[in-house]
Amino acid sequence: MVNNKVRENRTVFVAVSVTVLTIYSLLLIVPLLWAVNSALKNSLDLYENVFGLPTKIKPENFLQAFTKISVPINTVSGSRSVNLIEMFYNTIFYAGVGTLVVEFSRCVCAYCVAKYRKYKAMRIFHSIVIVLLVVQLPVALASQIRWFTKIGVYNNMYGLVLISGTFTGAHFLYFYAAFKSISWEYAEAAFMDGASNFAVFFYIMLPQIKATFLALYLLTFISAWNDYSSSLTLMPNYPVVAYGLYKYNSLNAASSVPLQLAGCVLIALPILILFLIFKDKLIGNLNIGGLKG
Repeated sequence: MVNNKVRENRTVFVAVSVTVLTIYSLLLIVPLLWAVNSALKNSLDLYENVFGLPTKIKPENFLQAFTKISVPINTVSGSRSVNLIEMFYNTIFYAGVGTLVVEFSRCVCAYCVAKYRKYKAMRIFHSIVIVLLVVQLPVALASQIRWFTKIGVYNNMYGLVLISGTFTGAHFLYFYAAFKSISWEYAEAAFMDGASNFAVFFYIMLPQIKATFLALYLLTFISAWNDYSSSLTLMPNYPVVAYGLYKYNSLNAASSVPLQLAGCVLIALPILILFLIFKDKLIGNLNIGGLKG
């Protein structure tokens, strides 16, 4: 009798969960499909037939988005327009290389704390990281801009990427847990063969957490891809696609809506492809194992 009741409750829970997840998935998928469908129309067709299929498919809207969607910027030699192709380059560099710097710096710090806790400095450093996770220190944007200007990285995408390394954030804890799960016997065996500390990290420890590193890298990359605030406030002469499309739509509110939607689809498409390719890494288990016993 009890087993039947438990089984019935479990069935109800599964049914409710599936229903909620299905509705949530539709709320994400339907707007994207509508945007793709609308981007293939002309302006008149969109206004007269909002939810229907296009009467005449216009794939050239996506080609025009690369040339017509642009953002004006001011340079030393004057003003110029940045098109979508250049914005994609800025985004790929800012999100790709910047994320690599951020996650690698967290990875190195987490490794030092996890494997060299015998040093008092590492234990103090670990405590500082935990405190910074709980207590968010206020950062004034005006002071940040002034400081970046003094050190020469304001409005400099390459400089901002170079100094983007950090040891804070929840991802530090993921790296810390991953390294703690790896037996130190690997390192001891390498030390006996004459390996240095750097060799142990790069050739023994780092390869064992590559799945964890890739998963955290992808999560941060997606967040950086959608980041428009950094481009807006810290590097206005290097517009990324998220900021560029926002700026273009603000300056050209009355322009072709299908063209704007085509730009939105083009920006979302790389992340969608990335998710489909690496979905197992993103939703899989971040833990790794070491030696048993």
